Amino acid sequence: MSRIALPQHDTPEGLGTRGRLLGVQKAAYSWVHIDGLPPFCDGVPAGEEFSESKSARFDWDLKGSVINGVVSAIRALGREPTKVEDYNRYYILRKRPGTAARWREDSEFARQRLDGVNPFLIERIRQIPSNFGLTEQVAAPVLAPLGLTVERLLGEGRLYLVDFESLQDVPIVVGRFLAAAVAAFFVDEAGILAPLAIQLGQDAQSAGVLFTPKDGEWLWLLAKSFVQSADASYHELVSHLTRTHLVTETCWVAMNRTMAPTHPLHELLRPHFTDTIAINTAARGKLIAPGGPIDKAIAVGSEGGFWLVDKAWKRWTFGETEPLGDLARRDVNDLPGYHYRDDARRIYATISKYVDELLRVFYRSDEDVRGDAELQAWAAELVSPTGGQIRGLPGGGKLERFKDLHAIVLGIVWTVSAEHSAVNNGQFDQFGYVPNSPGALYLPPPKSKIPMNNEAFTYALPPELAVDDQIALVHLLSMPTHHPLGQYPTQFFQDVKPAQLVVDRFRARLDQDTLAIRERNLSLDVPYRYLDPSIIGRSVAI
Repeated sequence: MSRIALPQHDTPEGLGTRGRLLGVQKAAYSWVHIDGLPPFCDGVPAGEEFSESKSARFDWDLKGSVINGVVSAIRALGREPTKVEDYNRYYILRKRPGTAARWREDSEFARQRLDGVNPFLIERIRQIPSNFGLTEQVAAPVLAPLGLTVERLLGEGRLYLVDFESLQDVPIVVGRFLAAAVAAFFVDEAGILAPLAIQLGQDAQSAGVLFTPKDGEWLWLLAKSFVQSADASYHELVSHLTRTHLVTETCWVAMNRTMAPTHPLHELLRPHFTDTIAINTAARGKLIAPGGPIDKAIAVGSEGGFWLVDKAWKRWTFGETEPLGDLARRDVNDLPGYHYRDDARRIYATISKYVDELLRVFYRSDEDVRGDAELQAWAAELVSPTGGQIRGLPGGGKLERFKDLHAIVLGIVWTVSAEHSAVNNGQFDQFGYVPNSPGALYLPPPKSKIPMNNEAFTYALPPELAVDDQIALVHLLSMPTHHPLGQYPTQFFQDVKPAQLVVDRFRARLDQDTLAIRERNLSLDVPYRYLDPSIIGRSVAI
């Protein structure tokens, strides 16, 4: 292969080779445009398929889940669960997640808003929004014994909200129930986040009463379960599938249509797209398709799943690949116990420095950016209505500054590695114990403070087949990576010594980040591990 170089710095022979390779790539990576989905690749080009060993691991994991379900069914003799404790029988070959011991606790419910697999919704509020019926009267049973009021919490910046407004009007499977819930949390005098009230709908009047921790144990648990179930639908279809899987595939397809494999950016990003087209093809054709796992186990099913993807894609802009702005927008930079935020800042800074140093090996000035014809073609393809259709791309499809190039590459690498790991690695931890996060509920949301007991609560939880499907789905999706961030093929920038030195420094910083995170985790009752660099996958590969 020709040497790695910007096209304006390549030899005449190298330019000829680039042109021929680009022609082959452009034919192999064709766009598919379907309304409601981010553009994607037509088929799985050669070299993008799963390896035989990975396919075997998938098959083995799925077979293990099938056996787990069959054995648990035999032990139950066809009896559906009648009390919560019966759900423990579904873990024969699968180890029960740690959440099974904590899921009823309010502290665990609050913790999952910060350090669960969907830590992107909690935000500070300075006034009660019009769609939320929280009043001093509603909150008094919880706050008055602590000497607190809603007004004081608002004034001191200690009131937070999680609002599932995106789920309003989403189609759901007949017989399943979902609430576009709104949940309020407050930081107590000890600096710990605690739940305050839950509204099971977007309109305070039609949703009925608000529920608080002072309601009966099982009624409050049911209200929390509707929040957890809403979180499951939002997480799987929006935070996970749309925001990390589908939107990033567009970047790789556009690159292969416009950049030769000898381009430094192609070399830089290739390892960060290992297995992405293959896993996304499986997601569109199996995971979210009618009769697939989402259809069987999640409230929204296949139809509602595509509805949510469509809605999320229409709202998404490239700016969402930048976590610091999102943290500032949600006003959570001083929220205690938010370990996702702390680790995201750390890892984002490490990736940013790596991307900056590696790009500067090849781009010495803004003029190098402006003069790179393949780079300009990539940027144009990303935003093109007949290409990637990406909105909010720095530079708007024409790159004039190194700063904008850095922002694009950083956003991509962050999203396919760290952000994907944040939403992926803990799926079995959170969703693997079904009572903690039921994919769907099978009773409508309560509108009054009806009496509730263990049996009535259990009746609302998923039946056996849905339990098996949910466990199988999240166990497979939580498979550990074989390609962690910072580990690249031996030929990665093989003949570019300055680039190799950048990679060495990147690995050293990641090792330091791992040590810092693990040291912090020693003091936590529930360690936050999802952004430990040693288990961050370098690509969206699962």
